[in-house]
Amino acid sequence: MSIQRHFVFVVFNDPTVVGVLDFLHSTMMHTRLPSKPHITIQGPFDEKVGADRIHKISEALSGDSFFIGNCGYFESNGRCSLFLRAASENLERVWVKPDFPKEKFGFNPHITFYEGGDVERVKRAHKFLSKNRVELMCSQFEVVQYVPRQMDMFPNEGVAGDTHAISRLIAQGRIAPTFRTGFLSATS
Repeated sequence: MSIQRHFVFVVFNDPTVVGVLDFLHSTMMHTRLPSKPHITIQGPFDEKVGADRIHKISEALSGDSFFIGNCGYFESNGRCSLFLRAASENLERVWVKPDFPKEKFGFNPHITFYEGGDVERVKRAHKFLSKNRVELMCSQFEVVQYVPRQMDMFPNEGVAGDTHAISRLIAQGRIAPTFRTGFLSATS
């Protein structure tokens, strides 16, 4: 009998954040986001995380706005992950990751939007996103417990991503008018 691993996620609900990450994910993975964007802030644990602990974490983060930006990637065993970093004022206070202690691995919260084996494509995407930065602020989030393989982890029906998020950021002058075509070209 295997032990279930339990985690605590911050799940982002802002339609612009969901829309931008859906664009990045769908461009890289050729499929829409399967769930709301999130970061793992605690775990894995062998035991279920209690509602009181979730409430305390939520309270510690209440009033925070998350900065999402600064693309990064890492490689491991012939696979790589591409992500945007996430930060908030109180995030480090609630960060508990026994498999990745801060003392050894540092503090690097992030939202992964690509996992796969195409290292060269990831490097091109990273180079583009480093020159054409996407920076978002998000105060619409929730703290939830997650157990791997639970059904319908976070169905997107509750929060629809803004399918015009990239166009809106262009119109606001927050990203270049050529962002969409440039990213598609860099990753093709």
